[in-house]
Amino acid sequence: MSEKRPAISFRLIARNAAETLDFYAAGLGAVEILRWVDPESGKIGHSEVRIGGQMFYLADEYPSMQKIGVDSPASLGGTSLTIWLQVDDLEAAMDRALKAGGKLLEGIEAMKVDGGRRCRIADPAGHVWTLIGS
Repeated sequence: MSEKRPAISFRLIARNAAETLDFYAAGLGAVEILRWVDPESGKIGHSEVRIGGQMFYLADEYPSMQKIGVDSPASLGGTSLTIWLQVDDLEAAMDRALKAGGKLLEGIEAMKVDGGRRCRIADPAGHVWTLIGS
């Protein structure tokens, strides 16, 4: 661990964590803090990523974790978690994420609650990101 862990954080699971980390850097401006690759399986067993002020974790899917119900969106056929990311320029952020390999789920639309705008993108692992801007 390279930084103090926040009080609450989240860990995402992917079938191909390396590809997903590449997307986070190119598409969302993430900074990879740490990557531990399991020497036996070659899988990413743990990584630490920061976007803005939020640190979170990402790992490859492991059968031992699947036994306790921790699966990737690909295994689940979807995800129960959506991640919201505030951006300064919604159009530019959406374009950057799409060029990096994200899949557009919902184009830019007005939000009913606060008058802001959003779009929704799936990362290569299938996690859903709501990009929010004005």
